[in-house]
Amino acid sequence: MALETVTIGGGRFWDLAAVFQHLRGVRAVTCGYAGGHSDNPSYETVCSGDTGHAEVVRIEFDNEVLSFDSLLEVFFKVHDPYAPASVNGQQVSPLRSVIFFHSQEQRQIAQEISKRISRANKFVIMTEIMACTPFFPAESAHQNFYKNHKEDTYCQEFILPKIMRSREIFKRRLAA
Repeated sequence: MALETVTIGGGRFWDLAAVFQHLRGVRAVTCGYAGGHSDNPSYETVCSGDTGHAEVVRIEFDNEVLSFDSLLEVFFKVHDPYAPASVNGQQVSPLRSVIFFHSQEQRQIAQEISKRISRANKFVIMTEIMACTPFFPAESAHQNFYKNHKEDTYCQEFILPKIMRSREIFKRRLAA
């Protein structure tokens, strides 16, 4: 087993966590915050935009079962990578699309995939690709949100359709 870690953001962390928790090879998914300037971010301060953090998930995965390329393929299919991440250098949203790489190999792969998708779709991917910054786990109420709140309106209207779409697209990568 070759465990690897990546930190990604693309919309609400609840959505990404629910999708990635169902993939074969994923060992752990932790919701949290990264990329900001506060040493003590909270859900409220991150959502206000005051800290500069993005809502992210830190994913630990076995790259012998789920390659980093495949993980990013899932990532780019289940969120909007075309939304602007910043305007004039100012980060505009805690829900921005971002890949915080943990190695130079991850950086290279992320850049190559981003370019390939941009060329294929004739749109520029707006996903930021940057070195990992300090990661702050989100409050316990945000961990396993979908699993703990399946009947919640947000889960039914937003998360469940992403899970169902990802299951259709990525059947062979689902956990047993």
